[in-house]
Amino acid sequence: MSATQSVGFEIPETLVRLYKDMAVSPVMLLKNYALTYISGMIQKFDLENRSFEQKYHCTLSEFQARLDAMEDEEHFEWEDDVMDWEFAVENLRLWTQRKIETEAE
Repeated sequence: MSATQSVGFEIPETLVRLYKDMAVSPVMLLKNYALTYISGMIQKFDLENRSFEQKYHCTLSEFQARLDAMEDEEHFEWEDDVMDWEFAVENLRLWTQRKIETEAE
């Protein structure tokens, strides 16, 4: 569902002329900017996820199963890494969803 929101600012006339010359609208520019930002976030979290996959030679779910199988053992680096890895995977999912939503607008 799409909602339209009015923003309380004026676009200078020089920019209005430039947008017309470029055959783009301010909304299109904002959408393109948002998609560029989102793509950067996706790349960042995808790179972090792939870095952990290379470090541990498995996926996050496989690594979590490996940690769960450890009895009476503590590996602090692994536990720290799994939290960072989960954060990266969750943000990768979040930003990918935001990209889908933004492209649909």
